[in-house]
Amino acid sequence: MQTERRDVLWLNGSETISITELAGVAGLSEADVRELVDSGVIMPMNPADLSWTFSADCAVTVRKASRLRHDLELDSHALALALALLEQIRALESELSQMRAQQAADSRA
Repeated sequence: MQTERRDVLWLNGSETISITELAGVAGLSEADVRELVDSGVIMPMNPADLSWTFSADCAVTVRKASRLRHDLELDSHALALALALLEQIRALESELSQMRAQQAADSRA
């Protein structure tokens, strides 16, 4: 049996990551990462800088983009739409969870 080696990068939300590191974490090219920026999926910390850096949180989004692109063979526009819809679903699920918790607290009172 052959095992696959994966590089591990441990990040927390307050760290920054270069475009090269971000591309490497996701298995994308820097051009792919730039497309994600152009489509509004992710934003560099300071877009005016020549060398873009990103919040480490972007690594999760970019890895998800890489999996979607590979698994579903999405072009950049479809990929941006899929990621936006997934984020909207995540936000709605979070809101629903908060409302359920509030409803449960109100029913106990």
